[in-house]
Amino acid sequence: MPSTLKSLGVTKQYNAQSVIVHWQEIAGEEIASHAWPISIQRGIMLLAVNNSVWSHHLMMLKSGIINKINAFLNEKMVIDIRFQAGDLRKYQNCEEDRENTSILQPTKLDSEELASLWQATAAIQDNNLRKKCYYVLIKQTGINITKKKAGWQSCKHCSVLVPPGQSYCSVCSLAYKQERKYAVTKLLTEAPWLTYHESCQFVPCSPREFHTGKKRLVHKLIYALFEPGWDKLNEATLVMLMTGVKPDRINETMVNTVISKIKGRLAEKVRRKSYVSASRR
Repeated sequence: MPSTLKSLGVTKQYNAQSVIVHWQEIAGEEIASHAWPISIQRGIMLLAVNNSVWSHHLMMLKSGIINKINAFLNEKMVIDIRFQAGDLRKYQNCEEDRENTSILQPTKLDSEELASLWQATAAIQDNNLRKKCYYVLIKQTGINITKKKAGWQSCKHCSVLVPPGQSYCSVCSLAYKQERKYAVTKLLTEAPWLTYHESCQFVPCSPREFHTGKKRLVHKLIYALFEPGWDKLNEATLVMLMTGVKPDRINETMVNTVISKIKGRLAEKVRRKSYVSASRR
């Protein structure tokens, strides 16, 4: 079954439907009575919640829910959850609504192809889930035929079809982007003096990704200036990030000068903010 789904490029759709059907088992009865999944697209799950109190509560539990979903699927499919106010019955009853619809919907596939797709779902014991997957297979197979005729090719990382000139699908592209983001940050933490062209020798990335990662790391170190555990190594890292000076040319005087300027600017910024706030009262 998994190989069949992969060859048809519908593994993600199957997994999304599987999460919806088994939601109560994954999240537990209490959460399922207040929240129900609507869809999973591009790594984002849209979750209907019946009130704002539970939206806030589930926001606190979000990382744990994501881990449970991915553990159930045995793959990292969901990377974030977004909450939407809604009537849960509309989504909880969707399985019953589909049971009453005809299995054979109008399609460009012939009867032999339809029979083959139905047989491909034979391993699914849950009848509701099997029908849902069958609908997905019919729709996706027809779409895939059209896409291939238009020159679409498989994503370099998975079997999802992507437009001509595009290498990765949206989900894989997002995952790859996150990997580069982490790699750039790690590289600059270990070698903060590197320029963009030098860093590309180790981690290929765009100028925007490099400068965004560098800016994010600078801000993180600046805000950590006054936190417990701050040491001279962090100060040297911050100075090299901001000046590009290499380790063999940095000295204590330079570090102290730059750090003093940063602290002075922060103090001035806080003073101005306090003055504006006092003036508005």
